[in-house]
Amino acid sequence: MTESETAVGVRIRVGMLPEAAGKECAAIAKESVVPVRLTSALGNRKVGPLS
Repeated sequence: MTESETAVGVRIRVGMLPEAAGKECAAIAKESVVPVRLTSALGNRKVGPLS
């Protein structure tokens, strides 16, 4: 994650969550939400992907 005065960049990764390691896989896709702590409020900053 990167932050500037005008934007916040996030990297989206596809894979297994650490708490799912070693558990049976049902082979279905699930959406996950992973909270992140910003150094200051998001406000009007744009959120976009990091490459």
